[in-house]
Amino acid sequence: MTEVRLREVELVPERTLGSSADDAPLRGRLTFGWDLLPADHEGVPTDWLSYVRAMPGREFRHLLMVCSFRPETPASKGAFRHASLGVALSTPDPDARPIARLIDPGERTRPVAASGTGLSFTVKAGVLDVGVTKPPSTDLVREEWIVLGHGASQPNPQWEFRRVKRFPLAGDHPVAALVELVPEQVNTAEVLVAAELEHSSWGVRRYRARLALSPHAIVLTG
Repeated sequence: MTEVRLREVELVPERTLGSSADDAPLRGRLTFGWDLLPADHEGVPTDWLSYVRAMPGREFRHLLMVCSFRPETPASKGAFRHASLGVALSTPDPDARPIARLIDPGERTRPVAASGTGLSFTVKAGVLDVGVTKPPSTDLVREEWIVLGHGASQPNPQWEFRRVKRFPLAGDHPVAALVELVPEQVNTAEVLVAAELEHSSWGVRRYRARLALSPHAIVLTG
């Protein structure tokens, strides 16, 4: 069992073409938390446990992180459209870096209704006739990702989060990495969060926050 304590994250606006110079940091919309667990703790995925047991003599940690997106409020307008969570693993030796051997999820999906409308093309006497057709079932469903992981077996894993039809980007989104540590070194993780919010009046705004200082520092070992 684990208990992740979520902490408030202040999102700083990026300066982009067309953005207002007096945009204030965004508060109260995103929280972040993490926990560091033994690689063989109860509840670890079976394939992760098998991987660890197949690598005797190496040291691993299960790094669990949670991003929690809150809905817009009258005081904080805009809906989350896309966000990313990046982790840079390092030691004091730039040539020796921890590795995220396995990540979770690689992909997390939700069922989304697909459009049942298509186009039909018919040529009659050299004239192109374009019509609209609908298949017998208009309740087609496809899986679309809401969380996508990158960087397995790399020192810089990253996850993307996005909203899809009927599923706003809101609530708790846990992700995790099985990190192989560098022995006899202080192993650390620096976290960078970026987010895009969309509002009907002012369009898209981009924000980011670097979670490297207390209380967000992640010391993996040492």
